[in-house]
Amino acid sequence: MEKTDEPRWLVVRDRMSRALEYRMLPGGSDLRAAITAKHAQLAKTGWRVESIPRKGAFFFADRDNDRVCVSVECFEPAATDVRRCRT
Repeated sequence: MEKTDEPRWLVVRDRMSRALEYRMLPGGSDLRAAITAKHAQLAKTGWRVESIPRKGAFFFADRDNDRVCVSVECFEPAATDVRRCRT
């Protein structure tokens, strides 16, 4: 992932692509570090996490009957769509 001066968002989405949670990453942020930290946090809390593609900005994780996609996105999700992800 290349650095950018524009803000990005770290987003967790459910199977229906609804945003469960998100966090703004200011311009200039280390996007790889942000997604890697979320990957580690989910793994630590019992989620089975898939690898992050070398040139990708997403990964999938599942636990029990929940499956989520974590990604770095260019646009802020609609605030009304956000729910809390069980971690």
